[in-house]
Amino acid sequence: MIARGLPALVLSLLVCSVSLAQPGGGFVPPPAFTPPPAVNFDPPPPAPLATVDGGGLLPSERPAKIWSGGGEFGINGAEGNSRLFNLRAGFNAKRKTDTNLLVTDFLYTYAQQNGLLTQNQALFNARDEILFPGSPWSLFASTNIEYDDLRAFDFLIGIYGGVGYQVIQTDATDWRLRAGAGAVRQIGGPQDRWVPELVFGTDFTHKFDDRQSIVLNLDYYPRVDNFAQFRVRARAAYQIILDQASGTTLRLGVQDRYDSDPGPARRNDLTYYATLGFTF
Repeated sequence: MIARGLPALVLSLLVCSVSLAQPGGGFVPPPAFTPPPAVNFDPPPPAPLATVDGGGLLPSERPAKIWSGGGEFGINGAEGNSRLFNLRAGFNAKRKTDTNLLVTDFLYTYAQQNGLLTQNQALFNARDEILFPGSPWSLFASTNIEYDDLRAFDFLIGIYGGVGYQVIQTDATDWRLRAGAGAVRQIGGPQDRWVPELVFGTDFTHKFDDRQSIVLNLDYYPRVDNFAQFRVRARAAYQIILDQASGTTLRLGVQDRYDSDPGPARRNDLTYYATLGFTF
């Protein structure tokens, strides 16, 4: 009987010995079961946009400004011993991307003194340039249209093409040169035919600060067959933003039109002005 109970006694002693041999001298229960974390298939929430004081987007996150420009309007007059009425209105627009530059402007002026018309003219200019990123060179096509009630023609239309060169381009200063060729026609005038011309021009703008800037434009048009006959178009203006919220501006400027063969009119036509306008 003792022989039959011996194996069971030996097995019990062996289990007790293994349990006592563990750290703490007791029985070590099996580790508790921990279920794996649940898998979240939802996309992570978008990161918040970086903002500056006032809640606006940082400058690097704002969309690039492509269009810029403005308009101007001025009027003055007198009634009494003398009767005077002057009107000046115009606009300009510029669209610039990495590969294209489009500039256009329009101006209308009207003047009457003592019932006599002294000025009634409209001027339109447009130029489209193909830019090459990383290069100062460009290709351009341009046109200018003039109407003048006091000249010998109804309309003067010029069409040109050529190359441009960026001399300076910084946040404050922009200076461009251009040269090309084309043709001009005096519709309703003594030279109602296309006459070949060259064109040499420059555009210069400089910002003194966020409110003040100057603009200079000059175009020289000599005839291909006779350099003694030429036209010059020059403009200069000083602009100050009176109110940045509305874009209200004060513009002081001069404009000169010179023609070596103007017919019965004077060769030089100089105007100066002060107008209120807006920018965008």
